[in-house]
Amino acid sequence: MHYTRSDFPKDFLFGVTGSSEQNFDLVREAGFDCFQFPVSWAQVLPDGRGEVNQAGLDTYERLADALLEHGIRPCAMLSNGELPPALDDLGGWRNRDITGWFVDYTEVVMSRIGDRVFKVAPISLPSQVNSLNDCDSHRATARAIHHVLLAHGRAIDAMRGLGMSNLGVAIDQDWVVLAENTPETHRATAPHDNLLTRFFLSGLFNKAYPHSDLEDLEPNLPTGWQKDFATIGEPVDWCSLNCVTHAQIKPSTLTHFITHTKQEYTRDLPIYITANNVIDPDQNRIERLTCHLTAAKDALEQGAPIKGFFIGPPPENAEEARVKKNRFSLVNLDFETPGIDQNASSSGLKSALSDGSVSLPLAQPSGAMRKHWNLVADIGGTNTRLGVISEGKLIDLRKYPTSGLSELLEAFHSLRDEIGTNPRAVVAAGAGPVNNGTIRLTNAQLDLSESDIGNATGAQHTFVINDFTAAAWSVAEITGDDVEVLQGATTPPLGTRLVVGPGTGLGVGTLLYSDGRYHTASGEGGHIGLSPRHVDEVEIFKAARHIAPECFFDDTLVLEAEMFLSGTGLPILYRAAGMAAGQADTPVRSAREILEDARAQTDPIAEKTAHMFTTHLGAVMGDLAVVLMPMGGVFLVGGVAEKNRWLFKDAFRDAFNAGGRFSDLRRSMNLYVSEQDEFGIVGANNFCKGALTR
Repeated sequence: MHYTRSDFPKDFLFGVTGSSEQNFDLVREAGFDCFQFPVSWAQVLPDGRGEVNQAGLDTYERLADALLEHGIRPCAMLSNGELPPALDDLGGWRNRDITGWFVDYTEVVMSRIGDRVFKVAPISLPSQVNSLNDCDSHRATARAIHHVLLAHGRAIDAMRGLGMSNLGVAIDQDWVVLAENTPETHRATAPHDNLLTRFFLSGLFNKAYPHSDLEDLEPNLPTGWQKDFATIGEPVDWCSLNCVTHAQIKPSTLTHFITHTKQEYTRDLPIYITANNVIDPDQNRIERLTCHLTAAKDALEQGAPIKGFFIGPPPENAEEARVKKNRFSLVNLDFETPGIDQNASSSGLKSALSDGSVSLPLAQPSGAMRKHWNLVADIGGTNTRLGVISEGKLIDLRKYPTSGLSELLEAFHSLRDEIGTNPRAVVAAGAGPVNNGTIRLTNAQLDLSESDIGNATGAQHTFVINDFTAAAWSVAEITGDDVEVLQGATTPPLGTRLVVGPGTGLGVGTLLYSDGRYHTASGEGGHIGLSPRHVDEVEIFKAARHIAPECFFDDTLVLEAEMFLSGTGLPILYRAAGMAAGQADTPVRSAREILEDARAQTDPIAEKTAHMFTTHLGAVMGDLAVVLMPMGGVFLVGGVAEKNRWLFKDAFRDAFNAGGRFSDLRRSMNLYVSEQDEFGIVGANNFCKGALTR
């Protein structure tokens, strides 16, 4: 070997790549500073998503700890081309959903070992798509390229959210091909993986695909692909150039490639060189290693910011596998050559690399790792509540006035800035219909989209949901301590659950229980029909037609339930009851005033209004319960139920159970009033937990 550590700059790193089954004493004794290891997606998540294999994750934690104990910097590669078979069955990199699954995998691994690694690359490019065979379509190839890049950017962003640094990208390339791909020979020497490399480098560092190559692939890229470059181009801290050539090469060729890559793509970004010592009968391994080091040294002298040199293991044939089984792979495979004494080779390597030390840290800075957090929002017509969730629990709650869209997004953004990292997910719940990722907030008179939220917070996952989707989710984890029991079991059993909430409007939500998991079903149950229950109510319904004729069903006495059974509807019911009693000038009063007078028994019209509200609400809930069979319970939620418990006593329960031949069935239902504080925030959080584990 012609070089020693002193020939390279201070803090220049030497490393080796390998598996977890290595003798780290020998790695350290040989003078190496770093050990780069691949993490198997399938070993951590056998199905590529969902349940974590803790034993597999423990393996990588032990590996990182062992390296640090030996004074070696752990360097991780999260994916080097191998997908869990279950994801291949779902289309692999052709399926855009894989970008989210890869982020989840990244977070699982780095949440465990991210504080103990020195540097991390999410994906080795373009090995991820080299597995596409010749019969694959241009469409499949184009989408795979794009999704790999998008997954890489999203993974970088996710690790930044954990407080990690020293994150980079690894580029696999036949250096000879790209180095010879000068403008004069561009069309003549542009094989498939050279095209891929240009796409990857340009996409990552120029935030655009190379115009000269785009013509063939653009028609096959996914819709809206241009918008993804904000994520694809997420800044990285370094770039690793990995040589995978089988051809005999010259140092000048490799130097040209390194400097070309710097000029066209990476600019001043730190570069690491990885020499994968593929067997070549015309060039022994010591010669190849010297060639790579010479190229790196020459590139350094030409201004390339090379910060380290890694040696990768070659493919194993049967004989090499036999040797490796009992001896240290680095020495035997990378530096042992025919006719060279093994001990002399090892000693030479140790002498070359151990004549100095580097001052760079062994792992992430102490305290750098942060816990994930999610942001949940309960957006009302007057106020918006923003909850900060960490480890599934509410740790902070803020209240803001609900005004325009810009003010709402600024509240999201300012909270994100205060915490200092992007939330993993944001869930915003509000009263209004959801369509294509946008909720129209009826009371606030604004439209809020998932993309708006993502831009304001940098969140990886964003969801907008109806407020009663959140209300339904609020009872997903409810216990006996969280309810007042009106009828049935003291602790809500597992099963489908019905939630009804009279508030500004009348909300209805359903939490369906199937295969051990909860799912929500959306609907507008608050707008089902309501009709007189007794003869003396007929005149009240007739009077209501004069007050709110648009809310009646054709020419019947049936009106929307919300028009009587809500904070908005109670004043209508009160005026109608007064008109039916002969009071033509019945005043307009608020729901709060009506209920206060009814409880104090100071206003007979208010008392009649409260009684009708109670019994009709009970009957509606009983009817819905028969339809849905919510064996997990029927729940009243919201401010009206919380502040006016006196309404929900015998008359309410009797109306709920009045079902004719099915009265016994209704009496068998579990009926509760939810006593959870901030049920909208609780529900949005439960929805978030469910969405992130699907």
